[in-house]
Amino acid sequence: MPNLPEVLPAGLEWLDVSHNQLSSLPENLPATLTTLAVNRNELTRLPEALPPGLEHLFANYNQLTSLPENLLTQLGADANVDLYGNPLPEQVLTNLHTAVSAAGYAGPSVMLPDNDASELSSTDDEQDASLTEAVAGWLRGNPKDGDREVLDAWRTSAEEPGAEEYALFLGKLFESVNSDNQEFQQSVANDLREAAKNPQLRAQYFQLAADANQTCEDRRTLTWNGMQTARLIADVENGVYDDGARLPDLIELGRVMFGLDALEGIAREKADSLGSVDRAENIDPIEVYLAYQNKLRERLGLQHVAPNMRFFEVSGVTDAHVDNAEITVRNKEAAEIADYLATDWQPWDDVVSRIAPDDQAAMQDQLIDAMGEEFDNRLEQQLADRGLSGTDSDLVEDAKRELGAEVRKEIAREIKGALRDRVLNDHGLRL
Repeated sequence: MPNLPEVLPAGLEWLDVSHNQLSSLPENLPATLTTLAVNRNELTRLPEALPPGLEHLFANYNQLTSLPENLLTQLGADANVDLYGNPLPEQVLTNLHTAVSAAGYAGPSVMLPDNDASELSSTDDEQDASLTEAVAGWLRGNPKDGDREVLDAWRTSAEEPGAEEYALFLGKLFESVNSDNQEFQQSVANDLREAAKNPQLRAQYFQLAADANQTCEDRRTLTWNGMQTARLIADVENGVYDDGARLPDLIELGRVMFGLDALEGIAREKADSLGSVDRAENIDPIEVYLAYQNKLRERLGLQHVAPNMRFFEVSGVTDAHVDNAEITVRNKEAAEIADYLATDWQPWDDVVSRIAPDDQAAMQDQLIDAMGEEFDNRLEQQLADRGLSGTDSDLVEDAKRELGAEVRKEIAREIKGALRDRVLNDHGLRL
């Protein structure tokens, strides 16, 4: 698209025309506009008068050589302006740096080309530039001390398998329905800072991003949600919850993970039913999975997942489906969360092994012992209850395999559950 209409619809609040060939914008933009995204066009200038309520101006990677004279006084302190990747003259940059650094400055946050940008543009390694540029793009919206070290850490991973796909993934997140959400912007930036300190987590992100760019935007959002889950589990592995004072937080995290697991099962069943041959609609399971996470984000405390999705309307999931899913998850949690922590959620086991190593070791010994004579006695009783004791047939062997698995789970629930209760009691906690 080479140009826009000179008169845009009155009442327009959000306009994203990124990745086009625009060389200019209408001089009179709608006064109601709050977000204007014109990234990666061919703009050489911006309109002198900008909408007074504009909160987000994304104009990176254009050909801007000048800026509106009153840019910093037209927009409020809550606004942000991204001018990264533009060939602005040194004097313009100097004037801007001076203005935004002055005492009492009350204008917008401005992201400008800086030394990092020059470094990126001059590198000989295009893959390095692609990944580091993508990371830098998210950090600029929420800058913090130490971000240069963060970029250096990501640069060291630029040639690893999957790095290029992950860079593309980050770039496409800029175009997502969540990109103008300040909470999401901060989450992405902080996530990148955390992953910069964890090479194993970065490698996991690269792997998860491998297939995320091949389909729709909501697939990328669901993948990002999965990355955040991986980061939370990595925190457990790295000892973040080993302080006894963090045990309540670990339990809450366990509830979140239980809820996600339960929702996955519900979504799988719903996707199967919606995609049955009796229906004419072409239902994408990705939309179904994301719909449940998105609509129950607040109600089930899934704060780590993205706040929005693009295509809920085509997911086939209704408000009634969502309400029923919430009831199902809460009922399952009430009945099963205790056993889930004790026997099914490895992070709990890992933390207990570090904060109560002697008790954990004793539990393991008890569990091993119970799988001998205790297991045999219980299995024999189960067979006797079914009239199968003392017989030798294929039916009995099948029953032993099925009942044996149930007996092992029963023993594990009892022994591991006792340790769970002891740890909770020692810290004055209860489920």
